[in-house]
Amino acid sequence: MLSSLLALGALLAGPTGAADRPAHPLRPINIVVAGPAGGATDGVARLIAARMSVTLGQDVIVENKAGAGGVIGTKYVAQSKPDGQTLLLGHIATNAIAPAVHAPRPYDPVADFESIGFIGSTASVLVVPAKGPATLKALLASGNGAPLSYGSTGIGGTAHLLGHVFGQATGAATLHVPYRGSPPALQDLVGGRISMMFATSGAVASYLEAGSIKPLAVAANQRSRFLPDVPTFKELNYPNVVQEGWFGLFSAAGTPQETVRRLNQHLNTALADPTVRKGLEQLFVETAAPAGPENFKSFVRKEAAHWAGVVASSGVKTQ
Repeated sequence: MLSSLLALGALLAGPTGAADRPAHPLRPINIVVAGPAGGATDGVARLIAARMSVTLGQDVIVENKAGAGGVIGTKYVAQSKPDGQTLLLGHIATNAIAPAVHAPRPYDPVADFESIGFIGSTASVLVVPAKGPATLKALLASGNGAPLSYGSTGIGGTAHLLGHVFGQATGAATLHVPYRGSPPALQDLVGGRISMMFATSGAVASYLEAGSIKPLAVAANQRSRFLPDVPTFKELNYPNVVQEGWFGLFSAAGTPQETVRRLNQHLNTALADPTVRKGLEQLFVETAAPAGPENFKSFVRKEAAHWAGVVASSGVKTQ
């Protein structure tokens, strides 16, 4: 998949971009990804960067700054010069959950950033082994008094906290089993060593296709276009079990509003491009109607407050 995305990026940054560049090139814009190269966030960033470099008429470069669950790269952008030259491809973990999980708080998810624009979302889906319960109701009845074990990609991560929300909403006893990433967790799920797991559509697509696991419910406000036959938790009478992973573009607080609006316009132009939309679809990212900076900042504020409450109720804190 990464090779196909690189090909899409090359197409987006083709000769049209070179023709549009000024005679005296402007300083490149850096989009920081607070994680390693090759992941979904990195793929989203490279699609956006390739197209924005064309419309802006200057180089837009992706820079990976991984570490501390995304805190290092995100904090780097928060502390950068607020001139619109250093941007963050942020998401639910970096700009809503991490500030509440880490002690002391590494940055303020609202006050330390300008919210440039919303990119898209990925739905989390509850999956069980292929031979596991066929419905959510059956899963909840399968424990016989024992906790339902669920895997995650680490303490304080999105899957961990969604499992906590699930337990609160359903009244089910749960046992969190953290792993170092999705692959080992999914392998244990396939082998029946854990009862269930929350993961993104992209992370489980190949397993679903192979029939080694099956989906029971989607933690979103509406059905996923990638899993149209899978009901939402809301449809199953658990409306509070919602976690739509999202991506957005940010800059340091104090970036001039004229610059923020200009970047928002170029971001929305990139998102309207069919090649970008195709690339995002390959990453299982669902796009929405264009959003302005004010609407996106309001969204981030609500998300940060919501997940701070979830973190507080879970008691999770990391150093």
